[in-house]
Amino acid sequence: MFISIQGSAQAKAGSAPTSLLKLVAGEFAGRVAVLWPEPHGGFLTASAQRRHLVCLGFAVGADVQALAAAIMGARLRHAVPAVVGTPPAGLERVLGRLGEIAWDAEAYRLLLTLLARPAPAKVLRHAEAVDVGLVRRLAGLPAPMEDAVRLARELTPEGLAVLCEAHEALRFRDGAGAAEEAAGRWAKAGSVRALFAAVRDDLTPEPGAPPHPGTARLRPLATKAALRDAARRYRNCLADRMPHAASGWSAFYEWAGPPGAVVEVARDHVFGWRLEEARLAGNRPVPEPLRDEIMADLALMGVHVGRSGWQLDRLLREDVGRGYRFWPVEAEVAEAFGEG
Repeated sequence: MFISIQGSAQAKAGSAPTSLLKLVAGEFAGRVAVLWPEPHGGFLTASAQRRHLVCLGFAVGADVQALAAAIMGARLRHAVPAVVGTPPAGLERVLGRLGEIAWDAEAYRLLLTLLARPAPAKVLRHAEAVDVGLVRRLAGLPAPMEDAVRLARELTPEGLAVLCEAHEALRFRDGAGAAEEAAGRWAKAGSVRALFAAVRDDLTPEPGAPPHPGTARLRPLATKAALRDAARRYRNCLADRMPHAASGWSAFYEWAGPPGAVVEVARDHVFGWRLEEARLAGNRPVPEPLRDEIMADLALMGVHVGRSGWQLDRLLREDVGRGYRFWPVEAEVAEAFGEG
């Protein structure tokens, strides 16, 4: 049996919503007040499920005034299709899990979109509670990640934005197929930290060929796998330097030791390649006796050890020795090996 809303059709268009209605109905409060004038009892005393259906109707452009009696009084299995047309499976059930407060129109439309897709629909139908934030995040994820509900809950809005930016960057560089395949892998990440590590790895191409094949004691770390392994063994931030290797501006070598060391050489507009830095495990400085051995092998490779070309360029100004400090070359070498 339908619940009467006598007088609602004759309510003045200017019916003002109460503060309580504004809280419960959100952006739809004004239109709800027209159909259920103050004190808005017919709407406020209805179940949250039916209130959401009213607001959903407004969001999708349904004739809520004509359907008001059915929305409030008919069985939901009949009222829902009257409002939505052909509703996605599970909509009636999900309407009862949206909380007490109305969503905004865009969020309702996103909900319908997600319920029409198999992966996110399965997640939403089985969720104990469905909130606006979850819906926005699921809708914002790359399509192959639409069922990654745990990641969606943990991502900040900014994290979601940068994830989508990275997905588009991969699509731009490698094509849609590669981007979708990568996003499918990302969805399986166990945490946001692991997710972003996987994204960074996919964005970073393999390093180019090292500038020199190395020596018996100084071996190139020529692949991402080798760099990751060295980062683990040396307990340092080498993994974060992969973009330097991938762009060709740096190359990394491992000194066999003992003790072992990671050596970075960088492009230089004057010297070609020069020593950027060398560190032992844990980013500890290289001791004096070992420095000479490493420098000897770098010399065999044609790698400069000393002041960089950029630093030399900066010193060639009239303020050197006046306002700009002159650093001895020995200080630059010591810094490269972790001293100071």
